[in-house]
Amino acid sequence: MTFLPDLPIPVLAIVGLALVGLCVWRLVAERGRRIHWIRRALMAIVVIAMVARPGVPGGEVPTGSVNVNVFLVIDTSQSIAAEDWGQGEPRIQGIRDDVRDVAYAFAGSNISVITFDSEPELRVPLTDDGSAVIELVNALRPEIGFFSQGSSISAARDMLQQEIERADASDPGAPTIVFYMGDGEQTAEAPPQSFDTVAPLVDSGFVLGYGTEQGGRMQESTFDQPAEPVYVQDPAGGDAISRIDEGALQDIASQLGVSYLHRSADVDLAPSLESMTSQQGEVDLSQFEEARLDLYWVLAVPLFLLLTWELWVFASALRLRSGATRGRR
Repeated sequence: MTFLPDLPIPVLAIVGLALVGLCVWRLVAERGRRIHWIRRALMAIVVIAMVARPGVPGGEVPTGSVNVNVFLVIDTSQSIAAEDWGQGEPRIQGIRDDVRDVAYAFAGSNISVITFDSEPELRVPLTDDGSAVIELVNALRPEIGFFSQGSSISAARDMLQQEIERADASDPGAPTIVFYMGDGEQTAEAPPQSFDTVAPLVDSGFVLGYGTEQGGRMQESTFDQPAEPVYVQDPAGGDAISRIDEGALQDIASQLGVSYLHRSADVDLAPSLESMTSQQGEVDLSQFEEARLDLYWVLAVPLFLLLTWELWVFASALRLRSGATRGRR
């Protein structure tokens, strides 16, 4: 495990010792309120641990010098959980593998990540930190089915156009490359919008398709991790099956003016990227930086629970005081 603290280590240590020391002092001084100060000490420890940014190694990505803006448009709808990638893995695993290849090929370039399901979301603004992009995509999960209201394959169109225009305004000379990654399955009632308004802003890219004609069942996304996998059910009975819609993906590729490529686990994406990177400039792949998976967000769960407990105790105390005041009147 490694740490990348957001504050200098001496400052973090002083602040941490001060907070925990205060809680310990009050714990000793207020014997009748020990549980409150134990809770606050735990909160202080969790916050300090989050600021220290613990993480684990996640491989390596090269540093490089290809000056382009790369936009990754990634489908995170429920269908991307369909288990027809490789040996029964979910499609999103294929996306993770390909994003790693893109980050490697365009090392040192600016990369942005936009996801879409029911709504589009800018996950990563343009950054030259390839390890952060890999880390983010490795942590992506399909949309929670409870919130799903159907997804459109063009849901990210307007956001993509806005982000490209913003990038062009700040760096007019940088080429724009777009990778659209999805399965083409349209579940929204309204027909998808055309990407032809984005095409004039795009210099190159790929529409990458994930899934098979036979399709696969989809493990349901939930808040918690069930002991046994739960699969999305077809209203007609049995497990629902998601199948790739290559026609829809080819339409998007045509609208954007880029090539369509069906992806499979036994074919690397890297060779298809070589000609693209050679057109933009040479990449120095001799130097590497360590990719890492940040774990600070895991600590947000106990911190949330401790804060909820603290607020509940505070609210209860207010109610008691209010009741006592009314009683004296």
